[in-house]
Amino acid sequence: MPTSLDVQLFWIAFWCYLIGWFLFTVWLGVKKPILTTLGSVLYVLGFLPQTVGFVVRWVNTGHFPMANMYEYLAVMSWMAVLTFGVLTWRYRNWVISALITPIVVMLMVAASLLPKEPSMQLMPALQSYWLMIHVSLASIGAGAFAVAAAVSMIFLLAARDKQDESFKPRLRAPFQALIIIPLALIIVPLLTGLLARQSAVFVFNVITPRFGGGLILLGIYFLVVGFVWAHLAKTESSAVRRYWAGVAFLSLFIGSLVAGALLKTGSIALTEQSPLRIFEFFGLVLILGTVTLFLLHALLGFGSVPAKLHLEGKLLDEINYRAVTLGYPLYTLGALFAGAIWAEQAWGSFWSWDPKEVGALIIWLFYSAFLHARYQRGWSGTRTAVLSLTGFAMMMLSFFGNYFFGGLHSYG
Repeated sequence: MPTSLDVQLFWIAFWCYLIGWFLFTVWLGVKKPILTTLGSVLYVLGFLPQTVGFVVRWVNTGHFPMANMYEYLAVMSWMAVLTFGVLTWRYRNWVISALITPIVVMLMVAASLLPKEPSMQLMPALQSYWLMIHVSLASIGAGAFAVAAAVSMIFLLAARDKQDESFKPRLRAPFQALIIIPLALIIVPLLTGLLARQSAVFVFNVITPRFGGGLILLGIYFLVVGFVWAHLAKTESSAVRRYWAGVAFLSLFIGSLVAGALLKTGSIALTEQSPLRIFEFFGLVLILGTVTLFLLHALLGFGSVPAKLHLEGKLLDEINYRAVTLGYPLYTLGALFAGAIWAEQAWGSFWSWDPKEVGALIIWLFYSAFLHARYQRGWSGTRTAVLSLTGFAMMMLSFFGNYFFGGLHSYG
């Protein structure tokens, strides 16, 4: 089947963003101005076909192209690129611009893994102009949250205080939290068959119920690993804890993308129709994220590379705050208010306790708490950076939750 024009334009944008990100990354090391110029040109060249592809898909299908997860994620990445352009123009800081580009690439990679076939005939529930209002505002708001997360990750990795000159991240805490404890957990089901009856995980077409049981245990541990790590690292300096938090979040996102790719290609298959399959996925992400974390730590010169960027923490914190304040009203209007009106028209009720509805409410409450902590409690810096990254992780879990929880929003 020939690839449609809008998808071809998506791939053109994908490769422009990917090559642009590579040029920005090289610039961080060699500081040649021509690289930022070429990188910026590529992001413009990618933004244009992505925008045109959106319009082409709209014309071809005869409806606003927001009917599936691929289209939603594509608009999120589009908003992230637009915000990248605004921040580059506003702050003229190429280091920040260069370090925002990976979040665009991650969103595009995630979109590329999803089915791209357009819905030529919408189901009755989607045949409403409230679809355009609901999903477009929610996705654009989510794109702003994505940029806030990217800036927060930069803050955790690179922001340094004057007293942080002796910065030396040690491996003791991450080794204990990510190697020793998980090995002890996974050995139990491998030897005893614990939870093996609840799992039918396939690895390269071979059923491995005991390994699946181990994934479930690791997935449960995944929910508390951050707290365990924080306890083990409580004697470390604040700069070291910030650095490891940034590496951990970045590894989490990369590990999730790799896990998604393995599931899409069929290399790994989770247990069908199992309420525990979400924990199998978490366990897989924990394994892949752990490998990624130690590789990233090495690629970052064991912590020495981010320290050379000399970024101002206050500026990064301001951008994080402004991106959240941009996304919050858009997400509020789109995900909650317009979503409730659309739900009443489509299903006869403003609220149905659908998993996606509950997820949107939790995310909105979380970002409301973020702004409250910022305004009323004076939170800033590390605290708001961690909150921003946590909120974005919750958003991505809610987005892909269709694969685990089903519900009324399972449109593909």
